[in-house]
Amino acid sequence: MATAIDALSDGFVLYDADDRLVICNQTYRLFYPESAAAMEPGNTFENILRVGLKNGQYADGIGREEEWLATRLKQHRSPHGVIEQKLSNGRWLRIMERVTADGGRVGLRVDVTQLKEQQHALRRLAITDELTGLRNRRNLLEDIAQLADELSAGETVVVYHLDLDKFKAINDVYGHEAGDHVLKHCAAILESTVAPGEFAARVGGDEFIIVRRMPNDRDAIAAFADQIIDRMMRPLGYAGQLVHIGASIGIALLELGSGMAARGTVLTAADLALYEAKKIGGVALFFEPSMRDQVLYANALARELQIGLERNEFEAYFQPQVDAVAGECIGFEALLRWIHPRRGVMNAGQFLDVAQRAGLTDALDSLMTEAACHALRWLSDQGMPQTSVSINMSTAQLSDPRLLSRLESAVAKFGIARHLLRIELLESTLLDERTMHFLTNVNALVKAGYVVELDDFGTGHAAIAALRKFHVSQIKIDRSFVRNIDTDVDLQKLTAAIIGLAHSLDISVLAEGVETIEEQTRLIDMGCRLAQGWYYGKAMPLTQIKDFLVRYPAPDYLRKSVSPNSIRGVS
Repeated sequence: MATAIDALSDGFVLYDADDRLVICNQTYRLFYPESAAAMEPGNTFENILRVGLKNGQYADGIGREEEWLATRLKQHRSPHGVIEQKLSNGRWLRIMERVTADGGRVGLRVDVTQLKEQQHALRRLAITDELTGLRNRRNLLEDIAQLADELSAGETVVVYHLDLDKFKAINDVYGHEAGDHVLKHCAAILESTVAPGEFAARVGGDEFIIVRRMPNDRDAIAAFADQIIDRMMRPLGYAGQLVHIGASIGIALLELGSGMAARGTVLTAADLALYEAKKIGGVALFFEPSMRDQVLYANALARELQIGLERNEFEAYFQPQVDAVAGECIGFEALLRWIHPRRGVMNAGQFLDVAQRAGLTDALDSLMTEAACHALRWLSDQGMPQTSVSINMSTAQLSDPRLLSRLESAVAKFGIARHLLRIELLESTLLDERTMHFLTNVNALVKAGYVVELDDFGTGHAAIAALRKFHVSQIKIDRSFVRNIDTDVDLQKLTAAIIGLAHSLDISVLAEGVETIEEQTRLIDMGCRLAQGWYYGKAMPLTQIKDFLVRYPAPDYLRKSVSPNSIRGVS
């Protein structure tokens, strides 16, 4: 029997009814080298355990020997199920024990170290981002909660939610390999900032999270975020060129004693703060309760938007554009209004961001295109066949490969001239990361006969070359360059420079936000005769346009560019 037992690949041991060792094989002794000398027949199981504890044999018993011993003896005396035991040498054993007929104990020890290592590797793989080697989103909240349980007085768990700026442009311009290079570079930066027990994780395409245990000092917490942003903004070499990115960060705190409800929302809080930081760009913002209130409001408004679309509560209003010298109405800008049953008339700025997040902008864009074309048809039928209507075009629309075909369908449906449906782009659009995608669309629109205008000029810092690249026929000077221009000398110099630049490029100019006759007079003196603003009229429903045209009649001739250097026809 002894020979058979020694031939086993697993450790074998037998104790009698008094818990004294009867026999064990050599494999059993090899598994427990620190207590092997005590494994003599007649020695008790407890004594053998104590020798192993004294020699540091049991990894989870170090520093808590008596507690560990009591637990192990209880398991041994009433054996049930399977126990897994980790030794200090890294070996894992599976322990199986049964009571014998005479009241003794018989047991096996199976080496499961390799299996444990494989399980650990699989778990690590499951929680690791393949590209960067950082953690991924899996089990993130549990690890944050564990870190919170270890806080001392005056400490907090800080969650930094980071999103890269200009990352999509790098993918578009240099390719996905460059994008991967940037992500790895950023991951290395983030990993270098965390101490043992803290961690950095990649939780989205270009989104990362850093979780740190820090003193509850908002200045120090903010300073750390600023350091991250500063490091992210430094030029990065790739394929012999320098690429530039940035970062925005949302910060949320989990303080000592926070309940599970707070732990469950800390990631959401950091995400909300990031959303606000992205609006500004390149900054770090702390979560504030008002941000959650804004989200609740936005969610409610999104539901109302969906209902409003179903109930046809949206309407196009038209703000007149005039030739202040001739005293004529040359066109209108179509502006979206929501005739809300409870909130009254809402302008687009009050709900467009919510509509965009809710995926409803496509329906609103279609509605505005239809309304603008309908207005052009109505104007023509009223004897104003050369009065134009401008519509604002979002970057989402400009990126849509179906844009030209949609416009062509609407123009054909109402039988209107293409050049009268004028396409307005925001100046900031020219700097958008998707510029290369919609440049093709803009060129196709111009080639088809549509006219492109640039809105809010002076606010987006667009390159002068972009005016030619996008075939811009007219710029609209932002109202910030018009308000009080009759008294502000510096403003006069800036606005005059814009007007002169446009005219030198053979581009006509329209001033937005004109509210007084003094402002109008100064603009005319500078060479800008086209304008829109409350001085002439607010945006109005189509039904009120006739009354306005009594004061500012529409010309019946084709509108020409008013740039002094113009050699073009339609502007």
